[in-house]
Amino acid sequence: MPAETEAKIILGDCGLLERVEVKLRGLGAVFLEEKREEDTYYQHPCRDFAETDEALRIRRHGERPPELTYKGPKRVVGGAKTRQEETVTLSDGEAMHRILLALGFRPVATVVKTRRYYRLGDVLVTLDKVEGLGCFLEAEYQGSGRPEEAIQAIEGALARLGVEKLPRTTLSYLELLLHKQR
Repeated sequence: MPAETEAKIILGDCGLLERVEVKLRGLGAVFLEEKREEDTYYQHPCRDFAETDEALRIRRHGERPPELTYKGPKRVVGGAKTRQEETVTLSDGEAMHRILLALGFRPVATVVKTRRYYRLGDVLVTLDKVEGLGCFLEAEYQGSGRPEEAIQAIEGALARLGVEKLPRTTLSYLELLLHKQR
């Protein structure tokens, strides 16, 4: 069962994105790509994903095929979170949307963000500008080590970037957006 382990840093000032990017380059991080992602999240017809801490989304991103992703409940370890994540590539995102609606799922919200992806060793660092929320840095472990090694790699990357003391959140962008709308 694939798992995702990541830490999310709240950047109070979007100007920090540029400074972190300079540090990434100085550390030899590899720039991978920049893309706009549009994530539409769905509510299950029979159980409340907010209560079960699950998520189901369709992601549309540029010219790539859309993806359907399920995320299981979070487990927080230190300042990072780990959760089951299953993703399938779709040939037709609109057809999947119609199928979900026919099954009783309903769209909850759409999160739109521009992301710049960097690889720093075993850590994928994304610099995010999220519409309606501001700027964030996510550090996700991409290696094959145990959870303890994942946390150590993430914390090491954050320290090297000088952002380890900035505020963190284990909330998803969807949760942050819904809290802001309330």
